[in-house]
Amino acid sequence: MKIHLGMVSETTSSFLNQVTLCLFSLRRNGGALSDIPVTLITNNDPLSEDVASFFRKHFSPIEFRTFPRLGAIAQTSKLSVFYAIDPSEYDVLMYLDCDTVVRKSLDNILDPIRSGEAQFLCRRGGLTDRNRFVDFDSLVTRFCGTEAAGKIVYEGEKEWPMFNSGVFLASSEAVRAIRRDAIDFTYSIYDEWLRISGVEGLPVLRKLFRLNLLPSRQKVRESWTIEQGALALSCIKAAVPVQYLDEIYNSWGNLDFRILHCFKSAYKFDRAEMYSPNAETWLSDYSNSDLLGKVFLAEMVRALKVKLDLA
Repeated sequence: MKIHLGMVSETTSSFLNQVTLCLFSLRRNGGALSDIPVTLITNNDPLSEDVASFFRKHFSPIEFRTFPRLGAIAQTSKLSVFYAIDPSEYDVLMYLDCDTVVRKSLDNILDPIRSGEAQFLCRRGGLTDRNRFVDFDSLVTRFCGTEAAGKIVYEGEKEWPMFNSGVFLASSEAVRAIRRDAIDFTYSIYDEWLRISGVEGLPVLRKLFRLNLLPSRQKVRESWTIEQGALALSCIKAAVPVQYLDEIYNSWGNLDFRILHCFKSAYKFDRAEMYSPNAETWLSDYSNSDLLGKVFLAEMVRALKVKLDLA
């Protein structure tokens, strides 16, 4: 199978530092997937030639695309990966947020797609993700119809799929089936969220909503989860077979993981200064942490600095 990795980034030092670490970790630790081709997509602005040359020197095969920013919410831009890379170029598309770091072999991550059991793989969204939606059933009915199927079994109970989309894999057929709806649904839900927020934020109404004297019309409590819900809705509508990835492939660092996701809520280091001498303070703190993810992250940053002479 032809596997292709897509990543989406800004051209700021904070983002490019994270991209560098992610690619370094993939090439070093990814096992059978360590040499897969990569497309790095930047929003609006192309990479400078110096940066592009650096990535080609150290992380080939790699190519670069610039794509108009998808701007409903910051997370919408990751959906550019569906259009900036032609599905004819791969059998399976793998997407990684740029703040992920590969720790161990990814040899088996594709197994459900290889075996035909699934066409879309993504980790189940935790309570933080799922609880931001007020009435997901109503969104399924609205966007997918009253006859929608596609619930999956989790811990013996059927549920609509819901994701943390920092890591996902999709067959080329699935990408073609969901890519337009994933973007359209994101914008539709966001536009509605924005309008209702404006109305419910009026001073004359704000207190009534705060005291629960009026029912809110919002379907989602915060905008940042909208893209994840839209991605799930697009899979449901297209009847794409979905399986949840094991949490080891999208972990915040508290178990024996294969991919670390350095969520900013838990990993509060300065990403613009990851490889500067100023980083030594937090690197030392992380090296002595009780959290496996922090210890691993410090090890990888130091290894990268030595390997690529970034010290």
